[in-house]
Amino acid sequence: MRTGLRLSSVVFFAAIGVPQIAARADEEKALRPEIEQMVQSLTERVEAAADKLGLSAEQRTKIREIQASRADQRKAMRAERRALLQDELKSISEILTPAQREKVKDLAEDKLETAKTAPRKGLPNFVAERSTLAERVEADGNKLGLTDDQRKQIIATLSTHAERHATLRAKCRDACDDESKAIAAVLTPEQKKKFLEDAEQRVVRAVAAKSVSDRIASSGSELGLTADQRQQIAKSHPEYAAKYRELRSDRRDLLRDELKAISAFLTPEQRDMVKDFSEDQVVIFEGSATDRDRAEAMNALKETVSERLEAVGDKLQLTAEQKGKIRDVRTSFADRFKSQRDQRNALRQQELKAISGILTADQRDKVKDYVDERSQVL
Repeated sequence: MRTGLRLSSVVFFAAIGVPQIAARADEEKALRPEIEQMVQSLTERVEAAADKLGLSAEQRTKIREIQASRADQRKAMRAERRALLQDELKSISEILTPAQREKVKDLAEDKLETAKTAPRKGLPNFVAERSTLAERVEADGNKLGLTDDQRKQIIATLSTHAERHATLRAKCRDACDDESKAIAAVLTPEQKKKFLEDAEQRVVRAVAAKSVSDRIASSGSELGLTADQRQQIAKSHPEYAAKYRELRSDRRDLLRDELKAISAFLTPEQRDMVKDFSEDQVVIFEGSATDRDRAEAMNALKETVSERLEAVGDKLQLTAEQKGKIRDVRTSFADRFKSQRDQRNALRQQELKAISGILTADQRDKVKDYVDERSQVL
């Protein structure tokens, strides 16, 4: 269950007084990764965009004062995250070969990266989860040449550090909530709106990659969950978290195998355009994203790579022969996808049974279809 700063972004947008359209059931509002990972604070982000926002000299001074008043706190949290990543590195290093360890060192450093531009020809912006070191290593598994056994050990390593990451995310969430209120008092309504578009991204995750708790969290306002219900659901999830991570890893491997099979008959340009189509989330960076943008992102996250390519076949300029071969690949992988889907649905059924006692009768009726990922409405 993804928690932490994805919740704090909602608080921030409420604090600065900008009206928000509710996210769709499987869409999550989030602060950009550099803010989530404490590479950059909200005030640092405002200061960096000062000219774009049209801040006056007085406003710039007040923003610097807000930043200075929180400098020690930010420094301590950044040091804590750096230490956590180094602890992860030490644990993971024991799993890797000397050559792999050398390549992984750089992944243990958080960096301020330039936001990705939209993919060519309007293709979906598929991205991997990269908050923890274990996630980064797993996402780069093919480049690192990880074996199946190494991948399983890395998943187990992620479990041992998950609580520390969650605690630190919560701490950073509280800091961002407090910082956002101070910023809100400085910006004009128009500046608040512009900053919203600069600090926000929307993340749409495939239902196949989500637990029942994830889907309930995304639909919390629609379900009318109380704070106590949210806490109880969050406490129940760890029992299933490790298994979900294992199933997500198995799914990623299958998607990559399928993409590799398809890539054999794509052109070099097409292969480059679809190289990230095996990931299970799409990011929409623009805060002003339209309903069409969101609908396209939802539609892009189909169960198989074959289906994802078929959906954008015209943009990829696939030939009739290529489309036929993609259908053949889809058929050859069908049994493996069904097997994994059945495993995920069985786990969701167990989780839903454990959660049902927390929900009201009306809420249970609304979430009963969360077990079957094919019930997703596009």
